[in-house]
Amino acid sequence: MYKVKQTVKERYFLNLLEKEVIKEYKFSTFLDAIKFALAEQIKFIYFEKGSAKTRTNVFKLFYTVKEFVKYAKKNPRHYIGTHTAKGVNLDLYYFTLINRNLNKLKKH
Repeated sequence: MYKVKQTVKERYFLNLLEKEVIKEYKFSTFLDAIKFALAEQIKFIYFEKGSAKTRTNVFKLFYTVKEFVKYAKKNPRHYIGTHTAKGVNLDLYYFTLINRNLNKLKKH
């Protein structure tokens, strides 16, 4: 069972009060947890089986949006498949790659 924990700040009463809410999502496969964590830009994935608990840093394995945009501008042929990165929304392309070709987001 894989868990992804997300901390969200919620504001109440005309933004005068602020409260941190921890949301926990459960996934049966590692790939589903990775895709969700990349889409939401969540840093850690937790794995629990019995008494064994581990934590995986997603961004040691995959690029963040900022890193992807930086490298895609330097080497658009590999990441995007075009000669230039002009006219391509790289932020949106990052989220497209999460579902289609996760291998291009892996760090080498």
